[in-house]
Amino acid sequence: MLFKTFLFLAAVRSAYAECKCTPANDCWPSQTDWHSLNNTLRGKLIANQPIARPCFQGVGYDAKRCARPAPVYTINATSADDIAAGIKFAKDNNLRLVIKNTGHDVVGRSQGYGSLSIWIKHVKDGIHFHKEYTSSTQCKSSWAGSALTVGGGYVWEDVYAKAAENSVIAVGGSDKSVGVIGGYLQGGGHGMVSRDFGLATDQVLEYTVILASGEIVTASECQHQDLFMALRGGGGGTYGIVVSATIKVYPTRPVLMHTLSIVPVENKLSTFQDAIGDILSRYPNLSDEGFSGNGFLQKNVYQHTFSKLLDDNNTHSDVESGKNIMNKQIINHLSALNGTKLHVLSTFKYFPNWHAFFQGSGSHISDTGTSAVLPSRFFDKRSLISQQEKLKNLIRIFFNTRASETKPRNALLELCLVGGGKVLQPAPLTSVNPAWRKTYLLMELVETWYENDISRESVLSAATHQKLKAMKDITPGMGTYLNEADRNDPDYKHDCDNWEELTGGTVYGPLCKTN
Repeated sequence: MLFKTFLFLAAVRSAYAECKCTPANDCWPSQTDWHSLNNTLRGKLIANQPIARPCFQGVGYDAKRCARPAPVYTINATSADDIAAGIKFAKDNNLRLVIKNTGHDVVGRSQGYGSLSIWIKHVKDGIHFHKEYTSSTQCKSSWAGSALTVGGGYVWEDVYAKAAENSVIAVGGSDKSVGVIGGYLQGGGHGMVSRDFGLATDQVLEYTVILASGEIVTASECQHQDLFMALRGGGGGTYGIVVSATIKVYPTRPVLMHTLSIVPVENKLSTFQDAIGDILSRYPNLSDEGFSGNGFLQKNVYQHTFSKLLDDNNTHSDVESGKNIMNKQIINHLSALNGTKLHVLSTFKYFPNWHAFFQGSGSHISDTGTSAVLPSRFFDKRSLISQQEKLKNLIRIFFNTRASETKPRNALLELCLVGGGKVLQPAPLTSVNPAWRKTYLLMELVETWYENDISRESVLSAATHQKLKAMKDITPGMGTYLNEADRNDPDYKHDCDNWEELTGGTVYGPLCKTN
């Protein structure tokens, strides 16, 4: 999802003033320096406009902050030379450097007070299909299947179209507007077929990377292995600037889709919430039988779109088996309530290939422009199976309206059944949070507030200290996905990266904490 994430610029300014030059310091480059950089870039330097929130009249208005942008300048890069020039300028002038690919970042890591931003959306060197992958550096690879090389700032919609032309499946985002080679791929990456093939970062065969020195290298399983491992799960824009990636792809297959919609009759919320708790407890069984996808829960609406890749050689039998599994695990348990306490709509649909399913299963693009916080948590099998009462109580904690609230809130719980299967199998030379390898469900609570709402701070506090805590209480030893995390999580070092498990507590990777 794309949300406006507002940084607390004053706190960030104070934190970075000691180590990086800011616009408030005498060391800040002169207009002549910036003009010289712009000449080097052949006119590709952009003077940014300020982030909008402090400019609204009312609570939070601050004229000085309104006039002060976060990234001060952006390089609209179109080539590796542009990127190298930006790196050199930031290094020579001790500036904070942030990397913006394309798509979105729900925790705002492509922003930052007093920074120079390098925007690589327009570095586009094509998407190239390789029927049989061979390394660009003659590395002896363990992968002999097909691959795609994605060069620059493409989104998954572009990659899926190229994959469809060649009858293959790429592991990418459920939202087609997500950028490919940035934080998504480098931070882990989950989607509708990650259960079948592994996380998106598990698919990477090689990266082309521009280092802080300006040198361009290829990182793979047999050269620059430390960099390759770090970029496969350690976070985007941290170890270098990735300008292309080559990823595994798989032969396309038919798909069985199941959609489910549930609403309470006459606002019978207690029965509705109990039913959803029962459904969540059966999610691991669905995953183990081949289903994956995304569900959404609001106060009085549950919906999911799940899919199952089918066997090409036994499609009819596989379809019937899939229907029987879904009916046994979910639908039959709802039948006694349908029409009396709940309205239940269950449908199945067959698609001849994965791309046809993707195009026929919704818009796959999220709304924009919401101010939100995103508490999230990994759920393993033991956190779900036979945990109906705990799950029901969790739902009530999420959606109970506080007496102090005068306006209804549009809280949304995203239920990403994207783990299980191949995600549970650790891939060599990856640095994702080890908790991913136990995860079936990624649960994300999207809490929103109104601009200039005096209850904003109470919404943030409740999201972190009540609702996220409630998730943690029933998921001991787990963590969360660093790309979709609550930036106010007090346990962010453990929850977002779990590098203690990888390194014995000696170092931490790129954390979801952004300020």
